[in-house]
Amino acid sequence: MNISMLGAFGAVEIAFTVIGAILLIAIILLLIIVPVKAYVTALISKAHISMAKLTSLKNCKIDPMILVEAYILAKKAGVAIKVDEIESVILAGGNAKNVISAMKLAKEAQIALPFSLASALEIRTKNSLEIVKSAVELASQNIENVKGITKDNFEISVEINIILKLQIHKYLFGLSTDKIKSFVIENVIKKIPQFDKNQIFNNPQILVQDVNFAEACHNSAYLIQDARISNVSIVRDINLEMEVKKAEKERVYAQMQADRMKNAEEMKELRARTQTEETKASLLEAEAQIPNAISQAIKEGRFSVMDYYKLMNLQADTALRRSIITNSSDGDDDDGDDDDLFGDDE
Repeated sequence: MNISMLGAFGAVEIAFTVIGAILLIAIILLLIIVPVKAYVTALISKAHISMAKLTSLKNCKIDPMILVEAYILAKKAGVAIKVDEIESVILAGGNAKNVISAMKLAKEAQIALPFSLASALEIRTKNSLEIVKSAVELASQNIENVKGITKDNFEISVEINIILKLQIHKYLFGLSTDKIKSFVIENVIKKIPQFDKNQIFNNPQILVQDVNFAEACHNSAYLIQDARISNVSIVRDINLEMEVKKAEKERVYAQMQADRMKNAEEMKELRARTQTEETKASLLEAEAQIPNAISQAIKEGRFSVMDYYKLMNLQADTALRRSIITNSSDGDDDDGDDDDLFGDDE
């Protein structure tokens, strides 16, 4: 009887031991597979999420705490959003906290921002919170170096400051700020030639008055809240440039006329020089024919040898007289010097 009792007692212990081991293994497996910490955190924060959903996220290699923290944030922020919606953002690679924060900020600013748009902004841009901040706060942008020519021919440079407000519902498909800037620049350039320089400097805002900015903002992601001319400067005086060019043209024309007259004088001088050379050549040619003429005259008896000698003597006498006259002229020039040199001897 004692042996049977001991045997029965041992069997019970073995059974309890086996059951305990099985329970321990089950608990360990549960702790490994099921995100108990995330589940308990959500439960304590009154943001209940089913264990199956948390386990599903963990199996997708996504930290379940991301979903829990985002859902808790939504509860605290008073944002009406479902667990499945948060999960869809997380599975799409977006930041669920940014989406909830963006929705909260939009709600406080009384801007309509449904979850579908907030999640689309986050998934497309990864920056939904900053986009909503841009919609809440006005953005200021400068457009520099907008040039045009005034009615009185002055080229001016204009700097424009525009205040923009983002339209969230048009952000994904609306025109960018570059299109708005192009519209503003185009209208200012069209207006500059309508006014004189003084009119623009006295009242720069006339360049942006009566501009239909609503036309530019119709298909744009931004609204133009205000546009002002912040600076105007003169680039160049076209009138002065035209006068300088005219003066330069006149100078070039006068130089051409002077060169033409100079060339005409040079041509005239060259013709005179050529005529003189031709005359000298004719004279030399005529002198070269004299000996032949004399020889022919002697042969024909019209001129004797004695006449020739007389002619030669006459030429020699003429040359001698010219030499004496030349020497006398030189001597008269030297008389003063001789007197100075020999004045003491006298």
